[in-house]
Amino acid sequence: MRRAVAAAAGTLAAVMALTSCAATRQNDTTTLVVSTFAFATEEFMQVIGRPFEQETGIKVVLDTGNNATRLTKLRINKDNPDTDVVLISDYYAEIGKQMELFQQVDPAAVPTLDQIRPWALDPDGYGPAYTFQLLGMMYRTDMVTEEPASWDALYQSDLPGGFALPDISVSAGPMLVLATGEAYGSGPTDADTGFDRLAEIGPDALQFYTGSTELTSLLERGEIAMAPGLDNFAMNAVEAGQPIGFAVPEEGRVMTANTAQIVAGAPNRAGAEKFVDFLLDPDVQSEVARVIYDKPVHPDAEVTDLMTEVSGDAAVDPAGNGYHQGDLELIATERSAWLDRFVEQVAR
Repeated sequence: MRRAVAAAAGTLAAVMALTSCAATRQNDTTTLVVSTFAFATEEFMQVIGRPFEQETGIKVVLDTGNNATRLTKLRINKDNPDTDVVLISDYYAEIGKQMELFQQVDPAAVPTLDQIRPWALDPDGYGPAYTFQLLGMMYRTDMVTEEPASWDALYQSDLPGGFALPDISVSAGPMLVLATGEAYGSGPTDADTGFDRLAEIGPDALQFYTGSTELTSLLERGEIAMAPGLDNFAMNAVEAGQPIGFAVPEEGRVMTANTAQIVAGAPNRAGAEKFVDFLLDPDVQSEVARVIYDKPVHPDAEVTDLMTEVSGDAAVDPAGNGYHQGDLELIATERSAWLDRFVEQVAR
């Protein structure tokens, strides 16, 4: 049996090694601890961290890792939090909300909330989305003769070059389940159809990838012809002139977003709210788009030519082009069951 890397136990073991003995930072107004992704940290400090320090006088300290590891660390330190802001994928943010790890944002302290796109606002008043990624098909333009306009391309028995699928543990995994359910079933919450349809092609997948680097390497080396993936994975390759394209599906247009959450009991809540407001500023969002390839949620921010080349009009206005976020509450509630179901049905 081919088992995808959907192991929460390994994540927990790694986090336990971090210990929960965080130094107490009660009412620390001079430092802001930001939990964020482990990639592009130098670029992050260049366009966000240091400019925020210069504007506010608050020192930014980064705590990096993947979504699951950082969420588990927050849970361990729940009674004595050392982190102020968490930048985390939307359905992990939903899990954190259910664990009461985050607190609602005061709109008066974050006035930029009134300016961003409506879909980026949390309906319960928690942290907003600050960037987003579109699920589509990445493919080799020299191996695939016609741009794959739908998920049907994965089900062609004569597909030259083969394909990979995302593991359920990465952001694209749950999104693909819901996109498949929407395209072939009763709608965007039809996970049963999503799993059943993916089970049909799981045995034919050449790889179940567990990260963006792995996916882009498979494509760049020509080991696969296509794979469902997020559009930001394609941007470096397209910019470098690799024969890789990104296709938006006709149906099952699901996107995921990165959110900025304020930790419940954050030692520097005021600084955290200033940071969220700063992160949503259109000039900052434009710089993030230019340097880190993250698409902005502020309508006045500049989207790069590369983004529109890769993702078309959906890079500017995803909701207006038929994209929507997956059912985050469903994913958060069913996450453990989906891990087992994916291994048993799809990655067998």
